[in-house]
Amino acid sequence: RRADGLCARGDEGELPEDPGQLVLAVDAADPPRAKLRLERIDADPPFWERMLSGERRLGRTWARRFPPTEPVTLAYDATHRALIASLLASKEWRGLFASGAELPPGLGIGYDERVVEYPWLFSRGLRGRVLDAGSVLNHRHVVEAILEEVDELTITTLAPEPVAFISMAVSYLFADLRELPLRDDWFDEVVCLSTLEHVGMDTAVYGVDTGRAADPGEEAARALRELLRVTKPGGRIHLSVPFGRSEDLGWLRQLDRDEVGELFDRAGADRREETIFLFSSEGWRSATAAEAAEATYNSSPGRAPDLAVAARAVLCATIFA
Repeated sequence: RRADGLCARGDEGELPEDPGQLVLAVDAADPPRAKLRLERIDADPPFWERMLSGERRLGRTWARRFPPTEPVTLAYDATHRALIASLLASKEWRGLFASGAELPPGLGIGYDERVVEYPWLFSRGLRGRVLDAGSVLNHRHVVEAILEEVDELTITTLAPEPVAFISMAVSYLFADLRELPLRDDWFDEVVCLSTLEHVGMDTAVYGVDTGRAADPGEEAARALRELLRVTKPGGRIHLSVPFGRSEDLGWLRQLDRDEVGELFDRAGADRREETIFLFSSEGWRSATAAEAAEATYNSSPGRAPDLAVAARAVLCATIFA
């Protein structure tokens, strides 16, 4: 048991007390069959919480388990991972995302858009041979969960990352999404979370300077056309982008309704389903495009007064190849 309410579960022996070091221990654990989990230790809920309806109680329970932690710290990383792992393991939350039902207040207060992107993705029922275009899945707690549902996982990104899960039979490819060295019609599912907004932008912050393109919108569409090319007929692409007011932050673009439509039109992504999630001080909830139209991106390293960490709205879409 840790002083901050986090505990580690597994059979790896002695573990460090610092939550940030626990993050590293979770990713580095070997052999892969030995699973480590960062979890919140539940205190008894207050009486008023036990009187709420099932879904509202679920939201308040998660808000109590995972209170806001200062961003850009190892403690934030540890709590964020515990939050995501708990969401992916929760039948109740998975059911809400799968049904498209309204999310109860309390989900992910003070945490970034991954809180809704990952559960939304897993609610889509992934199967078969999967490509992660952008390496957003390359975290042990996410890789473990996805490998329970799919046959193969390939991760592609511009450059090697500090952690890789080769011993879990995850394949890695280092390439530009606009020119994938992959055969046509190969993957059953392609995942591209929070990645297309970076294509054609200044990538020096990620250690690979590809130079900014004259038309980043066309470059993002070019990448999406490549993803469509490598997806089997009848397969699917699952993507997300920060959504709301159009913004150019240099290293990423936030897309408005017109820009999202232009991206899909340029790529020829005609058949799709869309879901929008919006952040407030009450946490993440589903929203309409009109409700999220004025959402802005928090690009500062700290938490904004409304507790936003990064995007305040995100558009998630499944494209049918």
